[in-house]
Parts: sequence; structure tokens; C-alpha cells
Amino acid sequence: MGGDSNINQKFDRAIRGYARTRHTRGGQLVVRGSQIATLLLAATTFAMAGGLTVSTARAFDVNDPPPEVVVTWDRGIHSLPPSATRSGRSEDISFVHEDPKGWAGRLERDYLKPGVKVPAVIYLHGCKGTTFARGWAWVLNEFGFAFFAPDSFQRPGRVHGCFGGAFDERMWMREQEALYALHQIKKLPWVDQKRLILMGHSEGGTAVALFSGDDFIAHIPLATQCAGAYGARGSPNAPSGVAVLNIVGANDRDITSCTIWRDVGGSKSIVLKGQGHTIPAAIPEAVSAVAEFLAACCGYISANTTADLNVDETAKKLVEELGELATLDAQMKADDALGKGDKEGHKFWMRVHEIATKLTGG
Repeated sequence: MGGDSNINQKFDRAIRGYARTRHTRGGQLVVRGSQIATLLLAATTFAMAGGLTVSTARAFDVNDPPPEVVVTWDRGIHSLPPSATRSGRSEDISFVHEDPKGWAGRLERDYLKPGVKVPAVIYLHGCKGTTFARGWAWVLNEFGFAFFAPDSFQRPGRVHGCFGGAFDERMWMREQEALYALHQIKKLPWVDQKRLILMGHSEGGTAVALFSGDDFIAHIPLATQCAGAYGARGSPNAPSGVAVLNIVGANDRDITSCTIWRDVGGSKSIVLKGQGHTIPAAIPEAVSAVAEFLAACCGYISANTTADLNVDETAKKLVEELGELATLDAQMKADDALGKGDKEGHKFWMRVHEIATKLTGG
């Protein structure tokens, strides 16, 4: 029995190795033709060495998912953009677990404007949990995207941390979560299915880089070098027509940037000076890079709401209305514009701040 166990482990490792280059469509594993002969040879060799029972643990059907995958969606972080809601503000819709069957109907009845079509982002968090998910949710909601982040740590027994289980196993878990989230989103008639983005950070970013399905218009892998081994530099597995934005920190001790060969949709790799491993939405340069990328790849139009305003008139009006508080208001508006990736808006309000400071004798 010990020999059989060892054989099965070896074959499973072979399957996992090829799984990293697999294509996925509709949640099904599709092995490339060139791989079939190699896999059959491996199976024959292992069988001759002492018998073979091929594990089916890695089979995954989105129509019949295991409970540990379902719970990552049901208890994930989900939100709607202000442009799509009846209230005109972002709405947290992370209550799937309360009524999984009635959740979608509740959204259309109580939250969504009639007839909207909303682009969407699936976000895969890092190995330390959903720490940065809500920050990116806010930014992407402001950009007009619905946000869906399955929570991998809702899986029973999954321990928080970056070394819980073999790398291949964690990547397979994250792909399952992405595929099931995608399956759920495809049921939503108000989601613009032609503008779906797959985004992830660190462990989640590597899962995005390894994802080779063609269901997304763009991938945004953050804090990853697009390869399984630390220090190795890889290229994303996304189909050639999919735009890819990779962002890493220059001071990251373990991660180098991905090699991006494609130029479709503004694809590129960006290294942020002075930044370590984490790439949160609190970094203006990261937000601006994402905004520019989404404009190039996916039809997002940067919300420059100051294009038709006059700087001097705006400053005078603010001072008349707010007095000395005008400078504070202008600074807040500048910060808000920068947080949304609106560089022109940021410049405009900083100029207003300068003029308002002079007018109030500051």
C-alpha cells in the first residue's frame, strides 16, 4: 500500500504541473492535445511500477461544487457601484449567505436601477486574507465596476497565513473560487458579461497570472511575478487577446515584476518606487495605473468632473460659501480626485486650494 500511495502522489504532482498550463472553459478542465500523450505515458509508467488509482479530487464542476467552494462565494465581499444603485451610492451586498437563492432577486428589487449594465471585477485576496479587498472595492465601485471577492479563508480548516498547504494545492483552490464566482456572476442579467476583469493580490495575484481561461477581458495581477517560485520571473497565462496589468513594489524582497510581452489594451508591468510587497488601494500611483489601464482595455472613462470648470471662479465661489474652510474643502476634493485616479481633477483642485489660500489670507 505504501508503494501505491507514493505512485499516486507522483502522478498527482504530474497532473498538477500540467494543470498550471491548463485552459478552463465553463469551469471544466481542458487538457491541451500536446499534453495527452505525456499524461498517458506518465500514467502507464506509474501503473507498471505498482498499480494506479487516479485521484478525482481535482475534478471540479461549477454546477455541482463542493460546499467548501460555495461558502467562499456566499461569505465573500461584494458591492455595487454608485452609478448602478437606486440610492446613488456604493452598496455592500455581502449577504449572499442569508438567502443564497433569493439574493439576486433582492438586488434587482431593492438595490439596482432598472435596465443597468454593469462591468464587474472578481478579486482574489492574498494569503493573509481580505485586508485590502474593501479598499479596492471602494475604488473600483467609484470607477463604475461591481466588485466580487470570494473569501478563501471561509473554507473549513484553512489557516490564515502564507504557508498553509502546498503551493499547487492553494493555486487550485483559488482557481476553483474564481471559477465558481464567475459561474454565479454569469447568472446576473445586469452584469456586462463582455467587461469582466480578474484581479488579485499576492497569492491571489499569482492565481490570476496562472489563470488561462478566456472569460475575462483583462487581468490585473498585483504583487506577483507571474511564476510559482520566489525570485523567478514569468509571464501571465492569459490568452493573447486579454489585456494584463501587473503592479509590484520596487522594495519587495521576494517578488520581481512579470514579463509582459503583449501590448493589447494597454498591457504593461509597473514597478512602484519605495513600495514593498503590498499594493493596497491607498497608493495613489497604483490607483492611477489601474484607472489608466481600465480606460485603455475596458471602456472605463476617467471621471474628470472639472473639465468645464474655471479655476478662479471656483475658488471665489468656495470662499464666498465656506470662508476659511474653502481651503480644507479644496484639499479634500483634490485628495478624492487622486484616490479615483483623476490626475487632472487633482491638479484642478490643488490650484483652487492655492487661490483660495490667497483669498482668505492664509
